[in-house]
Amino acid sequence: MSRQASSTLVRWPKILLLGDSQTQYGFNEESSWVSKLASHFQRRCDVINRGFSGYNSRWLKEMIPKLIDEELAKECAAVTLFLGSNDANRKDINPQQHVPLEEYKSALMYMVHHLIKLGIRKECIILVAPPPVDEELWGKCKKLTGAELGLFNTNLVKYAGACCEVSSELNVACIDLFSEMMKHEDWKKYVNVDGLHLATEGGNLLAQLLLTKLDQICSDCCTKFPEWSSVNKDDSAESFQNVH
Repeated sequence: MSRQASSTLVRWPKILLLGDSQTQYGFNEESSWVSKLASHFQRRCDVINRGFSGYNSRWLKEMIPKLIDEELAKECAAVTLFLGSNDANRKDINPQQHVPLEEYKSALMYMVHHLIKLGIRKECIILVAPPPVDEELWGKCKKLTGAELGLFNTNLVKYAGACCEVSSELNVACIDLFSEMMKHEDWKKYVNVDGLHLATEGGNLLAQLLLTKLDQICSDCCTKFPEWSSVNKDDSAESFQNVH
């Protein structure tokens, strides 16, 4: 005789991704690095994308209390912070998005401290440094909108370095995506046709780098509910009784 399963809501651990368009577009077909994480952690963790196109560290610093509170923090297995592609714009060309290097670094430190204060363990926080830009392609995209190119790798490398410095000073993990891409002579294959955002190859690279760390962080996150072949067909509620 079948019994009714417990009505207690089962909740999955969360992997929270905070950032700009590099994160927002991570579900897009071309980049798809967020999709790859979600696929990898099916039934083990919910991947939450909180990327905001065009945003910088100054704005995310102000927004973070609206993005994660103590209740959500209790459910977070890991959190990523991926910022810098907008901050690194030259102030004289793009003052709307530009954030000075030291302020960028300070904002990252503030957000990491905020996450720790909410109960996120240091080893569960991953910083991602901004990738390089194909200046020629991104310049063409900006020209189409009547804007001037304000983002250059000579600036981006400094912001990537500052991100790594925060990682070292606060003892949290970091993926130096700028350096990882620049290791390859054909690094431009990692960015898409706009020159700024990640192409399929870039999304694959970032997903692989993140999964190396996330698999360790989330090693205790088990698959929720038994495989279909293991469900007791005569008493399914019994199969679900101890799922929590």
